[in-house]
Amino acid sequence: MVTTMIIAFRESFEMLLIIVPLLVYLAKIDRGDLKKYIYLGSGIGVLTSILTGVIIFNQAKSLQTTSQHVFQGCMMLFLSALILYSIILLRKQNKSLLIKADSNINVKITAASLFILSFLTIFRESLEITIFTLPFINEAAINIALGIVVGAAASIAIMYFVYKGTLKFSIEIIFNALTVILILLGALMFGEGLSELMPNMGESVEKLGELMYAVPTLYIFVKEMLKKYIKKL
Repeated sequence: MVTTMIIAFRESFEMLLIIVPLLVYLAKIDRGDLKKYIYLGSGIGVLTSILTGVIIFNQAKSLQTTSQHVFQGCMMLFLSALILYSIILLRKQNKSLLIKADSNINVKITAASLFILSFLTIFRESLEITIFTLPFINEAAINIALGIVVGAAASIAIMYFVYKGTLKFSIEIIFNALTVILILLGALMFGEGLSELMPNMGESVEKLGELMYAVPTLYIFVKEMLKKYIKKL
């Protein structure tokens, strides 16, 4: 449950980083009449992602026990690689995550564009939540669902306080903390993935995999982060 909660929190937060500034921007230009298209696109995106997630989970659960172990092992290795790509390689683009009502909104303000943007944003991030929770298909469905709901609710609450100005630390600090947590989750997934694919190797291969993943990844992340802060001094 804790893992799915963290994943849902991060992905939901990324959704809100796009949706909320759009809503604020529409209010600033006095086009509140267009907000309904964002809500509509977001709602359909949520429903579509739920339907897609149910289909994917049912297909995964229908696998035989041996095939399920192989599937889970491959998914964990794939997700650990995906985490590595997103938090290390993409950070080198040095794009700051600043929340401003008028920042980087380069979309033509039409009903269709707002609907499509909100739908694709919600659907893409929700699909990522589904993919990240696939390795835990053997857990109780209620635990997975509860973790997703709690994580999403927490991200909404934090975003609310950020925009109300009562949360003083920056979005970048939040993402740095989440990145460290994700690195540790990626290490656990990498180790468990190796263990699923090589069950005869015991816990040693799992621990070795965790260290092989976590140590260099944390080193690269901390090094990049320190470089960034030193440049600001």
